[in-house]
Amino acid sequence: MATGKQISLRDLPMAVRQAADPARAGLPGGVSATEAFGEKTSPLDLHETERRLIAQALAATNGNITAAAKKLGISRRTLHRKINEMNLARKSAEAADAS
Repeated sequence: MATGKQISLRDLPMAVRQAADPARAGLPGGVSATEAFGEKTSPLDLHETERRLIAQALAATNGNITAAAKKLGISRRTLHRKINEMNLARKSAEAADAS
């Protein structure tokens, strides 16, 4: 059970935290568990974590969407959808900032 409104790494069972240790299991894109879970900076933000992992997978594959999707363990179609959703969210935020 989480102690607040958001789940952080310290709310997870010890076995899950240890499995998230980058020395024991690498995450996609070479990101560490601390970076992925934002443990030192803020509570877990799934959208930001997903965005970072996608960006890192694309960077690691030189923009190859098929290879990035394989690295992330998702379908190419799902990766395309997520990229489009993130671009729409970014454009909406930029439009709101301009207003």
